[in-house]
Amino acid sequence: MNSFSREGYLAIRKEVVENVALTPNIFIPLMSEDISTEYQPSTATPIAADRTINQRAVPNMIPSPSGTLTVLAGPKTLGHFLNGVFGDNSQGVLVEVSALAGQLDVGETLTGGTSGETATVVKSSNENDYILVSGLSGNFTVGETLTGGTSGETATVLSSDVNRLGHEFTAPSDSLDTYTVEIGYKTKAKRYTGVTFNQIEFTQSDNIIQAAIGVLARSSFHNTVVEASLSSGAGTQTINVDQTTGLASGDSIKVMRDGVYLDFSSSSVKTHTIDSVVSETSITITNLETTLLPGDLIVLAPQVPTYSTDREFSWIGGSIVSVEDDIVTAVTAPCASIEDFTFSLVNTLEPLHAACNVNFINRFPSKHILAGLEGSGSLTRTHVDVEFIQKLRKNKDQSVYQKHIARNIPSTSLKYELRLYAPTVQFDAFDANLDTNALIKEEIGYNLYKSTAGYTAKALLVNDVATY
Repeated sequence: MNSFSREGYLAIRKEVVENVALTPNIFIPLMSEDISTEYQPSTATPIAADRTINQRAVPNMIPSPSGTLTVLAGPKTLGHFLNGVFGDNSQGVLVEVSALAGQLDVGETLTGGTSGETATVVKSSNENDYILVSGLSGNFTVGETLTGGTSGETATVLSSDVNRLGHEFTAPSDSLDTYTVEIGYKTKAKRYTGVTFNQIEFTQSDNIIQAAIGVLARSSFHNTVVEASLSSGAGTQTINVDQTTGLASGDSIKVMRDGVYLDFSSSSVKTHTIDSVVSETSITITNLETTLLPGDLIVLAPQVPTYSTDREFSWIGGSIVSVEDDIVTAVTAPCASIEDFTFSLVNTLEPLHAACNVNFINRFPSKHILAGLEGSGSLTRTHVDVEFIQKLRKNKDQSVYQKHIARNIPSTSLKYELRLYAPTVQFDAFDANLDTNALIKEEIGYNLYKSTAGYTAKALLVNDVATY
């Protein structure tokens, strides 16, 4: 294993079946990670008629592997984590509108009064500031009137481009997708399966917006131990091991003995490809170069990451924040002079350990139960008036809206965007302290609560990615 972090990588992939590994194929630039697995034993210490402790370890349940991934808020890759944390996701061509008084019906046909273009409504925003549509072949004309064929509602087009897509994520959700997550090193990789992204926290550092992603996994794979001897030879071979959860067909693996990687598939070749994962304790390969012995370790070979990078969301010169009595007003309100921010959403998950089988994987949680949702944030600015302390003292619900901008979406004149909507918040702290020869900074925190808007928190990611 190398000892330099620049040679590591992060890869993720949404699972089709919970806790069934897929080879991660989405590589995301990583700032840091601290995921850990505690293989904690229970100790049995009976009396031994001796002053020496009579101790032996008994395998205990393994807590959910957990930790944090810190990434830059990239306009394309961020959607994977938003999908994981928020759960619900509607996506389509984004049409910005004004003068929409009511809600359009999902599935109805929109018709442009000037262009004659038609599209099907995928989602009509609660704030009436945008519509997500499908089936739009051309662009609606800016300023024209859109009419819903069923609802009869009308709206005026502010912007429209078939190459600009919107992804709406709302919380809470009744279920969250799970992912396979891989952390790679120079000579090996570790993998986590059944991963729920249970938390996201936005902050800014050096004017770049970062996202800290909470990870809660159902299993981890660092290595597996060969359980029975296997002679080298041609044809299909079955390797009996103590764990296969985390491995997938087509994975590249390596075998280690006494700290040295052995030739595996042919002379001087240290890797081999898994043909199939047969069970929780066996895999098959074709043609074996070296005899395997009990106690040999099989590890994942690292992948060669391929990145599609872009300019991340920035703060100063790239963000708008507004605070108003309701979210509809906040969307169109003037920008407040906010100098820094945090925004956090946390899903509470309860691990369930159950006696349901006898393999190594069964020491891990058999399920994660989605229990609750909490959201919070903070806003910081130089003290100029009593606006925030007044809002706090009145104990009146407020709404916070943020809009973050990155560079232009290719083939359009429009930009990548991340919009965060918090329709019902209560300010719960205020701090404006004096320091020698310094401006007076004030910071006010808030918590998110159940809202009549139909959601507690919402994110709209605008880019040119088809789906998450």
